[in-house]
Amino acid sequence: MPESKPKIRGVFNRLGTLMDRLIPEKLLADPEQARRARMVNRFGFLGAFFGVAYATFYLVIGHKWGVGIILVCSSGYAVTPFLMRRHQSIKPAGHFLALILTLGFSALCFVEGGLQGHAIAWLVSVPLCSLLLLGQRSAIQWAVIAFLAASVVAGLDLVGIKLPVTYDPKWTQVVTATGYLGLIIFMFILGLTFENSRAHAAARMQDALVRLETTNERLVHLNNEKTEFLGIAAHDLKNPLTVIAGSAEMLTMTHDKGKLDRLANVIGAAATRMRDLITNLLDVNAIEQGKFSSNVERCDVRKLVEQTLEHNQMAATKKSIAFQVGTSEGLWARADRAATLQILDNLISNALKYSPPNTTVYVHTLPETGCVLVAVRDEGPGISEADQKKMFQKFSRLSARPTGGESSTGLGLAIVKRLAEAMSGSVQCHSVLGAGSTFTLRLPVWTDPPLQATAPAIPPRDLTAISNPWLPVPGRN
Repeated sequence: MPESKPKIRGVFNRLGTLMDRLIPEKLLADPEQARRARMVNRFGFLGAFFGVAYATFYLVIGHKWGVGIILVCSSGYAVTPFLMRRHQSIKPAGHFLALILTLGFSALCFVEGGLQGHAIAWLVSVPLCSLLLLGQRSAIQWAVIAFLAASVVAGLDLVGIKLPVTYDPKWTQVVTATGYLGLIIFMFILGLTFENSRAHAAARMQDALVRLETTNERLVHLNNEKTEFLGIAAHDLKNPLTVIAGSAEMLTMTHDKGKLDRLANVIGAAATRMRDLITNLLDVNAIEQGKFSSNVERCDVRKLVEQTLEHNQMAATKKSIAFQVGTSEGLWARADRAATLQILDNLISNALKYSPPNTTVYVHTLPETGCVLVAVRDEGPGISEADQKKMFQKFSRLSARPTGGESSTGLGLAIVKRLAEAMSGSVQCHSVLGAGSTFTLRLPVWTDPPLQATAPAIPPRDLTAISNPWLPVPGRN
């Protein structure tokens, strides 16, 4: 029995879905209109179902007038949803349904004995249906009409005019009992339909509120991000602009070539800092707006690492930092060349930025199952667990500071993460305070048979567990 309930529920859900296809799209846009439109559909099919059942019963007992009246009414119930769809409105269908109910039950009163029959009791459904479908004002109008119709039947009986019973009198008690029992079932289903419709509308409203709340949270986050961005941009652009302005002023006050060269270098460094900030902001904006399109190709990871190290050699020399490299040949990644260079440049320049002078930065490449891995390890102060949780977010300001006075926009790692993910890769950080940090970049391996990596693949692992003489492990000596 419990297994049959989901099946029965599924059947009713499918029937409801089929009926809802008749609802015009314009009515579905408004939750209240959609709720009433669903009720019009269900009232129409419900009335047709009850009509067929009663017509069959009346046919069995030979109540021909009853069969004719009910079949005409049932046809009207059945076309009500189509009437709503044709007029793209609930009102014509709702009023038409109320009219059918009033005329149909009034007609049955005239062929089933008036007050002695059960049909007059069914007139109570007219104002209720009108209230549910059309609202309070229309319900009042149809309540008056139904009251007048019932008053006519009652008035005829009061003045002594007995309305005929057009079926065999021996069925009177059966017809009356069937009518009142059917009315109970009909009213219950009417209320159930209303409750289901209300619950459906409430669920849709709740979903809309959840979406609205999510949107509002997103807007608040974006507004906070914008405010933070303005503050960071103003601060980070103000300093180099001040340096440029001051250096430019000093240029006009000296003719010493050595001093001129130093001032030119200061201006160049400040301009570079401003350019890097603006470039990072543009990169983040392009990625978040979906304007970054990766040009995936076969990339030699070893050559990309060597190119990046060469680009950062001058910065390493200034701080007396050595590179120690361990790369494997034949490591081919499926990646965007420019984006990969940008990621590697950021990771290696960060390692230099946060490493004390006279230390070593280790760069390691190796194959893994399904991907190519690049690890960048420094001997800096390490990163706390709290900082590791937010380090890939935009404008993150970490507790660790550059050791040589270098600038940091808080955007570099956010760009790295988004670029890696855009190429179906990933970037991770393993760090222990006081023991340096290891950043790992994983990129999909180039899988075409002629171009596969010649180095043997090994399964993914935690780089902090690698025991390698040239790759120190955080927390170990």
